[in-house]
Amino acid sequence: MAEEEGTQQLPFVRETVLKKRKDNEEWATKNRERKAAKRQRRRHDAKGAIKRPEDFVKEFRNKELDFLRMRTRLKVRKLRPAEAIDAKLLFAIRIPGTADLHPQIRKILARLRLTQVLTGVFLKATEANLKRLAAVGPFVTYGFPNLKNVKELIYKKGRGYFDKEPFPLTSNDLIEKALGEHGVICLEDVVHEISTVGPHFRETASFLMPFKLKCPERRLQMKKKPFKDGGDSGNRGDKINELLEKLN
Repeated sequence: MAEEEGTQQLPFVRETVLKKRKDNEEWATKNRERKAAKRQRRRHDAKGAIKRPEDFVKEFRNKELDFLRMRTRLKVRKLRPAEAIDAKLLFAIRIPGTADLHPQIRKILARLRLTQVLTGVFLKATEANLKRLAAVGPFVTYGFPNLKNVKELIYKKGRGYFDKEPFPLTSNDLIEKALGEHGVICLEDVVHEISTVGPHFRETASFLMPFKLKCPERRLQMKKKPFKDGGDSGNRGDKINELLEKLN
């Protein structure tokens, strides 16, 4: 009698469900192997590719043209009155662009931590950051995120650094170890510090890794055209929230 009470009956699962699970696992394994082989083939082809002299000339001219346009954008920005920004928080996204970037543009993107396509970071709306965003305008889009999107980004895609190791934001203990000295001890504190641009915003934003966003159904075309003119780059203002809902 005691043995009967101690035994527990396993939940019943239909055979068709088990077969479907097995098929899905096999498909996922094959898909990973196929993608890995494709990446390896691309690397191999890239190593064996031979560039013609005109390719080097074209690459150099494109880099110089990007640099000249960057200087022009900064000059135009100086001539116009400074942007009136009521919001304190910005969210910037690296969008697809040319692979052959000028070293100066690449350096600014690295300072903004936007080295990979479709990654995003929270920034304080300071004059220095606005100047950097204007310099790399064709390669980023940015705007003012609302509280809802700040929460969803951090909760769904948030990852942090501790001892130079990335980890998902699932442990308040690790958050406290990393940011406890600044009064940030849990995930809610991280959201509050970012959304309100608190006194320890810089440390909290640096603690967060750049957010890896998903590709939308309509790929960002990146024709080096500002958003206000029908393109994808530059300042979107509050419209950045519509884009974030597609990318998150």
